[in-house]
Amino acid sequence: MKRLTILLVNLIICSNVSYTQESDQEFSDRYLSGLFKTFYSVDTEIANCMAPIIEERLVSSLDDPANFKYPFKKLSEYVTIRRSEDSLVKTLSWDRINGGSWHDYASYIQYKTKYGEVKYQRLDSGDEFSTGEPTSVTIYDISEFKVKSETYYILMGYGTYGGGKKHILARAYKIKGNELALCDAIFQGEKYLYIGANRGAKINLEFNPESKTLSFDYYEFDGDVGFYKGDSRRVTLVFENGEFVEQKN
Repeated sequence: MKRLTILLVNLIICSNVSYTQESDQEFSDRYLSGLFKTFYSVDTEIANCMAPIIEERLVSSLDDPANFKYPFKKLSEYVTIRRSEDSLVKTLSWDRINGGSWHDYASYIQYKTKYGEVKYQRLDSGDEFSTGEPTSVTIYDISEFKVKSETYYILMGYGTYGGGKKHILARAYKIKGNELALCDAIFQGEKYLYIGANRGAKINLEFNPESKTLSFDYYEFDGDVGFYKGDSRRVTLVFENGEFVEQKN
C-alpha cells in the first residue's frame, strides 16, 4: 500500500510538470505516455488501482478539440490509435490489465460533427463481464464507404474472454448532424457482426470499399466440447438496401 501511495503521489506531481518550449499537445502526449508506461510496468494489483485514474486522465484530454488531429506518437506506443481515411473519426483502445485470460479493453471514439464540433463516446460498456456483450475489444481498423451523401464507418476490434477463444467484432456508425449513431440493424438485422474462433485460428476479416463487401473465415461452434471446429468456410456479406447480407454462391 505504501508503494502504491508513493506512486500515485508521483503521478499527481508529474501532472504539473511541463517544459517551457512544449505545446499543450506535446505535454499531453509526453504525460499520458508516461502514465501508460508506468501502468504497464507494475504488477496487476497496482495496475488495478491505477486503471481508473489513467482512464480518467486520458478521457479528459478528449474534451480538447486541439487534441483531435494531434498524432500522439508517444502515446501510440501504449494505446492503439486509429483514424478514418477522411480524418473525421478517431479511436483509442487499450488493455486495462485486470489479470487472467479475460482481457478488459477500454475503447473510445472521437469524431467531428457536420457542424465542426469535436465530440467523443465510450465504445465499451465496462460491464461485459456480467452481460457477456462482445464490446470489450481493441479497435484495430476503421474502414469507410459512402452511400449517396452518407458515410458509414466500420470499426473492427479484437477481443478475448479467455477459455482459449477469441472474437472479432465489427460495428458500423454514421455521423448524423451533431451526433454519432450506431447502425443497430446493419448486419443481417443485428447491430454487431460477431465472429468467434479458437485462439490460434485466423479469422481474416476484410472489407472491400469498392464492392462494399465484408469477408471472413467462419468457424462453427461445437457446444459438446466448448470450442470452435477446426474447419472454416469463407463468408462474404454484401451491402444491399441498407444492410450487409450474406452473398450466396
